[in-house]
Amino acid sequence: MLRTALPVLFLCASVHAQTNSTLTFNATGTGSAVGAGLSFLVTGTSTLTGFGTAQLFAFSTIPTLTGVVTSTPITSSVTMIFSTGDVLSGQLVVPAGYLIPRLGQTTSGAASFTITSGSGAFLNASGYFANLSISGTPTGSAGASVQGSGTGTVLLPSAHVAGTLSYAGAFAHFASGAGWETIITLVNKGTASAQAQVNFYDESGNPSTVPLDFPQGGPTLSEPNYTTTIKPGAVSVIESQGGTNLSVGSVQLLSDNKVSGFLIFRYLPTVQEAAVDLQVQNSSTYTLPFDNTGGITTGVALSTTSSTATTVQIVIQDDKGTLITTDTITLPARGHHSFVLNTSYTAAAGVRGTIQFQSPTGSQIGVIGIRALATGAYTTIPAIGN
Repeated sequence: MLRTALPVLFLCASVHAQTNSTLTFNATGTGSAVGAGLSFLVTGTSTLTGFGTAQLFAFSTIPTLTGVVTSTPITSSVTMIFSTGDVLSGQLVVPAGYLIPRLGQTTSGAASFTITSGSGAFLNASGYFANLSISGTPTGSAGASVQGSGTGTVLLPSAHVAGTLSYAGAFAHFASGAGWETIITLVNKGTASAQAQVNFYDESGNPSTVPLDFPQGGPTLSEPNYTTTIKPGAVSVIESQGGTNLSVGSVQLLSDNKVSGFLIFRYLPTVQEAAVDLQVQNSSTYTLPFDNTGGITTGVALSTTSSTATTVQIVIQDDKGTLITTDTITLPARGHHSFVLNTSYTAAAGVRGTIQFQSPTGSQIGVIGIRALATGAYTTIPAIGN
């Protein structure tokens, strides 16, 4: 139940251009005689781990055959079209001496694949797969099924020339692990490509290395930050779901264009989730309304984006404006603090009211509230900037 999960949620002490990947393909080839050799058209499907599945098209010419053995290398022009519309192109080379599968036998050999170009996400891409294992089985007098697999690298230099990255907003809380998953969706609202950098910080304000997954494609990473390029009107989704240990902290977004977004907290045991917008307002004072009646629990996360320590004054009042208590919390630079209101300030249990957070002029803080029912359902509470 979330009554027990909520305290756990709130209480807890670059660019990667080169990607290792595995290429596999399964296709059908159709051959025809061309002088003393053969030409082949190959169509099928391919999978590039970290990037997805694509339609495969390849064309090659074997200029000379000695019986059924190639006397020269087979060079094939290869095109892979992904479901996203992104295109990857390259050359597949099979060394001389390969036995053509024409006499009913399955043959095997080695090949290499060089990435030469691309479009969309693969614009200016390069890469090399040195050892592909391939095999072919005849399917008729002029056809064969062809399979292959091997590992190599894909290099994706960004086509976007980044401007100066600057602060674009923050999320006062993230939670990854112990049943919690954080999902960040970034949106490019502009008319030109934008670079976005997401930075994760722990409670002490240090970079926090967390697992990062990308449902739109890409290898799993374990990093304190992630940089991506987003096309106009496009979105980029980042997921972080840790193991048995819980990591909490805050997130800052940097961008060189009009990038915004939102964050979703998902509690996997109950498949319950709630969203919070990117906080872009720069206010030194925030007011968070709360309702702790009827068994409701309120969680609070507080963070600072300032590069120096920040002292935050807290004033808690009931719904009639009567003072309940005051307190002071000091956050380290880019630090984070989270607590359950009902237990950290017991005088606020069972009542409605507000909690006000005030920081010194020139500093910047962020606040997120979570309202959890006794049934386990929960939602976020927006903090109101003064």
